[in-house]
Amino acid sequence: MAPSPRFLVRFSVVLLALAGLASCADRPGALMLHPVSASAGIGTPVNILVATTRQRSETDKRDFTAKRNFGLSYEAYTISVPPNHVVGNIEWPKKPPGNPAVNFVVTNSAPLDQARFDAAVVKDTKGTGEVIVFVHGYNTNYQEAVYRVAQLEKDSGFPGAVVAFAWPSLGTLTGYVADRESTTYSRDYLENTLNGLARTPGVKRIHIIAHSMGNWLAVETLRQARIRGNSAFLPKLGEVFLMSPDIDIDVFRTQLDTIGKLNQPITVAISRDDRALGFSQRLAGDVPRVGNVLIDNKKAQEAIAHYGLRVIDMSDAKSLDSMNHSKFVGLLPSLNQMAKSDAAAARGNPISRTGLFVVNTAGTLLQTPLRLGEAIVGQ
Repeated sequence: MAPSPRFLVRFSVVLLALAGLASCADRPGALMLHPVSASAGIGTPVNILVATTRQRSETDKRDFTAKRNFGLSYEAYTISVPPNHVVGNIEWPKKPPGNPAVNFVVTNSAPLDQARFDAAVVKDTKGTGEVIVFVHGYNTNYQEAVYRVAQLEKDSGFPGAVVAFAWPSLGTLTGYVADRESTTYSRDYLENTLNGLARTPGVKRIHIIAHSMGNWLAVETLRQARIRGNSAFLPKLGEVFLMSPDIDIDVFRTQLDTIGKLNQPITVAISRDDRALGFSQRLAGDVPRVGNVLIDNKKAQEAIAHYGLRVIDMSDAKSLDSMNHSKFVGLLPSLNQMAKSDAAAARGNPISRTGLFVVNTAGTLLQTPLRLGEAIVGQ
C-alpha cells in the first residue's frame, strides 16, 4: 500500500525540521581522516580506537563507506585537539587538511587486526583497566563519529581507553529508516566487540555511552547478551549512559524487563525540549521516546523507580545545536565522575545512587530534594 498524502506531508515537514541537526557548512569528508603533519606541542594528542561494521573504501583503504560490512574492521587514530578548543565543540577546518593550531586534525592512523586492536586497548588503559565504548546516533558519517569521540575523550579527561563503535549510518537526513535497520544489523558485532574487550587481559571494566539512535543498538545488545546467558562482558560492565535515547518508551520497558539489574544503575539523560526526538515521536505514531518523556508523567516516574534508573533531566541545560539534541556533551565531567562509581560510592557521593537529577542552566548536576522512589511512595 502506498503511503498516504497526509503521511508524506508530515514526513517532509519532519525532514525539513531535522535539517537543523546538520551543520550549514559542508559535512566533513573522508579527507578529514587523512593524517597531516603537526609540530610537537601545538595541540593535545588523544588516541582513539575504532571498531566498525562499515566497509572499507575500495579506492582508499584509509576510508570507510556507509555500506555494511560482514565482519568487524579496526582502526587507530591519533587526533590533535587545538589549543583554542572550547568544551563541547569540534573545531572543524573549513576544508581539509586543517591547521593543527586552530582545528582538530588527524596526525596518525593505522589499520589494525583484532590482536593489535586488543593490544592497543590495553596500552590506552594506562594501567587503569577502564574502557569506554561510544555508540553514535542517526545521520552521523564516519568522520563525525571519530571526531566526536576525540572531543568526548578530551573534554571528559577519561583516563582509560576510548573506543568508537561506528555502525554504518548513511549520514543523510532521509536515511532514518535505513539507519534504524543498520543499528539492528550491528547488534551481534557490538556484542562481539564488548565480549572481546572483556576477554582481553588487563581490561577490568567496560562503560558504554550511546547517543540518540545508537541507544537502540546498545540496549538491544544488552538484552540479547542477557538472553544468551553466557556473556563475557556483563560481569565487567560498569556504567551505561543512554543519552537522548531514540527508543519507544513501551519497548524500553520490555527491554529492561529482560536486561534486569546491572552492576550499576543505568543512566538515562533526557530533555523535554529535544526537538529531534519530538519529530521521531511523530514518525513513530506519537509514542513518546525515552529521551523526551516528561518526568512528571506518572508512568515514567513509576518506571524510574521500578527499574532503579538514574535519570538526568537536561531540560534547563544549554545545547550546542538548534534541535536541543546534543546537550549530553555538557555532562562529560559528571559522566567521568560516574565512571568512577566505586570510589564515589565509598565517599557517599549521591551521583552513585539511583533517582532523579537535574542539570541547571550553569551545567551543574544536582540531585532533586527527594529521591524519586521515595516521592512516589509518598503519593
